[in-house]
Amino acid sequence: AGGETVFSHGWPPNQPEEDRVQFQDALEALRNSGDVSTMLKKNSWEEKMVARCRSRLNIRPHSSRAVLFYSQNPDGTPDNNSMHGGCPVIHGEKWAANLWVWNAPRSGFPGSPKNQEVVDRNRAAGKSPDDGQKKATFTNTKTDERMRNADLYFQDTFWSKFGFQDTVLHVNTYEGHQWNVKVGDNILKTFVIDKKPNQMYSI
Repeated sequence: AGGETVFSHGWPPNQPEEDRVQFQDALEALRNSGDVSTMLKKNSWEEKMVARCRSRLNIRPHSSRAVLFYSQNPDGTPDNNSMHGGCPVIHGEKWAANLWVWNAPRSGFPGSPKNQEVVDRNRAAGKSPDDGQKKATFTNTKTDERMRNADLYFQDTFWSKFGFQDTVLHVNTYEGHQWNVKVGDNILKTFVIDKKPNQMYSI
């Protein structure tokens, strides 16, 4: 028992409002149950966490399953409903692994979200809304046998397979960025992004 991931600002989906358990009621029920009376001190943060786990939206741990959620709204503003915590393990043990993926509002495509606070701040500072991002397209024309098993690198970092059997690559990049076409450890072609908003390169 225990070990759930609790979203302390959320309620179980499809639960009628009149059935929602308030924190104080959950805390009293927990104390009356005796489930943690020998484990957790009264009024400790752990005891309060268990009470929240029994009143708010919680996901029970299960072998080989994962919980995916986002901490931001599409426009980049924080989503307070993602506030979460790990419930204390009452019986048994819990094994878990966390993976965080960090991103930000993406610009440069139709309908892209905008963080209005950042837009207003940049305008007040006299900055252009254009962040200088360029769009580059890389095509393997399959005419140079040396490029049959090519790879595309952003500087020294592998980006994608770029051989005869691979698709056209579209990337967002910036002026001065260097893209290398490599076969094995050898750089066969280098492209440097210039000022044009849309650029096409081929091998």
